[in-house]
Amino acid sequence: MIERQVDIGNKLRRLRKIKKISLKQLAEDTNMSYSYLSGLENGKHSITINNLQRLSAYFNVDIIHFFSEENGEDTILIRKDDKDVISTEDGISFQILTNSNSQNLQISIVKQPPNTPTEKKLHHHEKGEEFIHIIKGKLNVVVGDNEYLLSTGDSVLYKSNVEHIMYTENQSVEYFLINSPPYGTKIK
Repeated sequence: MIERQVDIGNKLRRLRKIKKISLKQLAEDTNMSYSYLSGLENGKHSITINNLQRLSAYFNVDIIHFFSEENGEDTILIRKDDKDVISTEDGISFQILTNSNSQNLQISIVKQPPNTPTEKKLHHHEKGEEFIHIIKGKLNVVVGDNEYLLSTGDSVLYKSNVEHIMYTENQSVEYFLINSPPYGTKIK
């Protein structure tokens, strides 16, 4: 049997910060001592099941919340120098804003020159959704039997498994492309 440590104090501190409750207020509201709660948050005290139930009820969370596994990667910071840029032969560039740690979402800024791509070939993906938002310029988007001319500020959302293509005519365009899941990721 594998035994793993659970950091209840860190989870308690996080809940308290989210709810904007001071340690003093928590102590008063739960009839637990300030020093005990402080020690609990700092890993210096253990907790009884009764106190854990009391905190669960106070924060209106299931007791299992305190035992759920966290890997510390629920927030991913991506610096400007960490972003990949991929360019096609036609000069279309994809600046990928998310990184490979993102399992459900890929966000890119696409810069597409006039009259690209040169070969207008419909494509699709296994499953998922795509969202396009125009930052500046105009973009033609074909999804199935529908064709849309998007201008600055326009957006479109569609299922990825429907045949689609994005192309420009006489002007360049810059837009957000959001894919869920990221390209190359299979949905289970």
